[in-house]
Amino acid sequence: MNRVLFVCTANIHRSRFAEEVFNHFSEKNNKGATAFSAGLRVGDYNFRKIYYPALNNLEKFNILPRRAEELSVHIKNIDLDQYDRLICMDKNEHKPMIQSDSQLSAFKFEYWDITDMPKVDSNISLPKCYKQVEALWNQISSN
Repeated sequence: MNRVLFVCTANIHRSRFAEEVFNHFSEKNNKGATAFSAGLRVGDYNFRKIYYPALNNLEKFNILPRRAEELSVHIKNIDLDQYDRLICMDKNEHKPMIQSDSQLSAFKFEYWDITDMPKVDSNISLPKCYKQVEALWNQISSN
């Protein structure tokens, strides 16, 4: 089984979107692969659910979110050893955060280039994220 963890900053936007897209593909294709998501700096967002631009973009792709009512999760509150792939959404933003944390830097993270708002609008970044998740899904499901 493949287990993927998508990581962003607050775990309310990019990583949650990627998680929902990946799990949609897995359910649609009856595969045992699964995804979850977490944030590096949840902070004040630990009381927040998935951000409305992510919900809007999921709707555009006809994806009903499974965890829409769940709150954001901090990366240190989960066991990273249970995941086969750890993917940070934005290399420029997240790699320094990972490298500066001795606990997290012991793990092998992959880095994508999905830039967050306000630098890049959700209607641009999330369709790009969808394509990357789809490519990841195709790679995993072909193995």
